[in-house]
Amino acid sequence: MNFINQIIQNSQVKEAKLYGPSKKAAERPETGITIQTPAAFHVIKDCATLANKYLPHYVFGTYANPFEVLKGKFKQEDIQEFVTAAMADIVLNQLMTLILEKIRKSPYTPAATPITPVESSNSADPYGDYEASNTPVQVSKQLDPVSILCTAFGV
Repeated sequence: MNFINQIIQNSQVKEAKLYGPSKKAAERPETGITIQTPAAFHVIKDCATLANKYLPHYVFGTYANPFEVLKGKFKQEDIQEFVTAAMADIVLNQLMTLILEKIRKSPYTPAATPITPVESSNSADPYGDYEASNTPVQVSKQLDPVSILCTAFGV
């Protein structure tokens, strides 16, 4: 998945280099070693699988400002693929939640901007136009995850 690959490839931390080897070890735990205890096969396989799945979380967390470093590195299709996969995979969903929370807390990324209701009357009665109004007032603009990620990463 290109979204994950970009997070890994643009990182300077040495653990990012573990992504490829962890995938290989998850698929073939016996690569390069002699396994003397059958249980070791499963320990190596499961540890490598977990490392491969959660390494993007760790790597993303090490970026001082991931939105600057990764700006322009993604295409909308990459983000759409990631969001779609995150809806079906708990690990990717956790990563998406982590990224969205970092966007929400970051002073450098634009957030959903509130839309203030427009008053239609200068009347002293604040409830006077309630019955006459047929149009709903949108209080805040809710963006979907794809739009939020595209905005944060400059897509």
